[in-house]
Amino acid sequence: MASISPTGGSSLDIKAIVDALVAADITPAKSRLDKLEASYTTKLSAVGQIKGSLAKLQTAMVKLSDLQQFYTMKSTVSDPNLFSASASTEAVPGIYDVEVRYLASRQSLASSPVASANTVVGNGSITIDFGTYSSDLSTFTANPDKQSVTINIAPGQNTLQAIRDAINANGSGVKAAIVQDSQGARLTLSSPDTGKNLAMKISVNDADGNNTNGAGLSALAYDPTAGITNAQETVAARDSEIKINGLTLTQSTNQYKDALAGVTIDLRKADLGTTYSLTIENNKAQLTGFVNEFIKQFNEAMTTLNNLTGYNKETKQGGLLQGDASTRNLKLSISKILSQPIDTGDSAINSLADIGIKTDAKGLLTLNTADFDAAVNDHYGAIGNLFAKTAVASDSNVRIKSVGADVKAGSYAINITSFTAGVTLAGTIGGLSATSSDGLTLKGSGALKNLSIQVIGGSTGDRGSVVVSDGIAAQLNNLVTDYLGDKGDLANRTKQLNDNLKDLDNQRLRLDTHMTSLRKRYTAQFTRLDVLLSSLQDTSAFLTQQLANLPKTNS
Repeated sequence: MASISPTGGSSLDIKAIVDALVAADITPAKSRLDKLEASYTTKLSAVGQIKGSLAKLQTAMVKLSDLQQFYTMKSTVSDPNLFSASASTEAVPGIYDVEVRYLASRQSLASSPVASANTVVGNGSITIDFGTYSSDLSTFTANPDKQSVTINIAPGQNTLQAIRDAINANGSGVKAAIVQDSQGARLTLSSPDTGKNLAMKISVNDADGNNTNGAGLSALAYDPTAGITNAQETVAARDSEIKINGLTLTQSTNQYKDALAGVTIDLRKADLGTTYSLTIENNKAQLTGFVNEFIKQFNEAMTTLNNLTGYNKETKQGGLLQGDASTRNLKLSISKILSQPIDTGDSAINSLADIGIKTDAKGLLTLNTADFDAAVNDHYGAIGNLFAKTAVASDSNVRIKSVGADVKAGSYAINITSFTAGVTLAGTIGGLSATSSDGLTLKGSGALKNLSIQVIGGSTGDRGSVVVSDGIAAQLNNLVTDYLGDKGDLANRTKQLNDNLKDLDNQRLRLDTHMTSLRKRYTAQFTRLDVLLSSLQDTSAFLTQQLANLPKTNS
């Protein structure tokens, strides 16, 4: 008779049968989930690629969006061993003759030598005054901005080393040190900073009762106006002195800020009587580098977008994000920004094409070097307006100090409520309170906290407006910032894909539950079948035996 052959004894191979049936039921659903997971994962990776390329593009755009970075000036010194110079956007191009006559110096004084640092000097107090000595050392004029200091020297704390430590711990800025030479140990004192108005006058209150004889603590006394030079001057306090185009300038430090507008000069070495050149010029090479980097990063970002959203005719396959709304809208927005004209204040420069940058069929940028160089040479100022965020004040006595990337394009009314030039300044910008710390610069608040203006004249009341405009790079930067933001389209797409993956996890859990239930049901069914088959096989064996035992008859 026909039967299902068991694999062991009278039992069916229930596990193999159940596994096969469960697999037949589950595999299609599992394959569907696997395909969806692969699709969501690759799309998530694709969105990540777009984010990465846009982040690189944004780094390049930031430099073009900010006029302060866009229009840095280049400074060149004929001999950088003498001085260095840096120039801001306020610097005026030109060639200047500079003579470094004297460097500023700190005054240094040295005591007479004693046997060692542990030698007892004396008790009492030391008072240090700061100011300026006349050229003949007959008078001393105290520095009103630097208070005198007094250091108490107690018994037991009166060695040369202890006096050094007490002076350094006082906080006056005077630097005390011990120098060992062939004659012994000397205490040296250096004034807090450079400049002739920080020369030191040292008087003592000596415990031995004589404050000037050079014995005890009076060995440190120094007051040439009274003929007291127990401590000796080794370096005079001096202001620096330079000449720019023949004009003499002095400074208490070795740095000159805005002696030339927007230029900082740092002195390194004096060369009396010799003139060196300082050249300030537009940094065209840096501007060109910024634009080239922008084009490079833009094209890389667009290539990434094209590959992920387009259709390859050769492979006849679409990109991973073909048809994706968020990336499609991004490309459309970019194209719109590139095609819109920009009012730069120069009728010859209103678009990228006007400076030699064009868009090809794939949306990539190409640069005509000759046209770009010509634009840089002939329309240097307009190129910044084409790319960057700009601000213009309608009042001639109001200048733009700074405008941050977060300041939205628009017109903002200026109202001055109090104004004394260089003393007080307050008012509103765009209806928001604005304050000043120097009586010249008015800083906005709230959404305009990064908008600052300078008021150089005029009266209180309405002072016109500031119009903030966004160039191409500034607009692209805003667009990319929105897309990359926590609530931007790419963030939403990423969240959607991650949510889809989480939903797949839930579906897999439900599938696992279904598989467990199915396995239990099949196992129970085939176990009952196995018992039934075993019983039938036993009956079959019994009947076969009984039939075999029946008496045989001859027919």
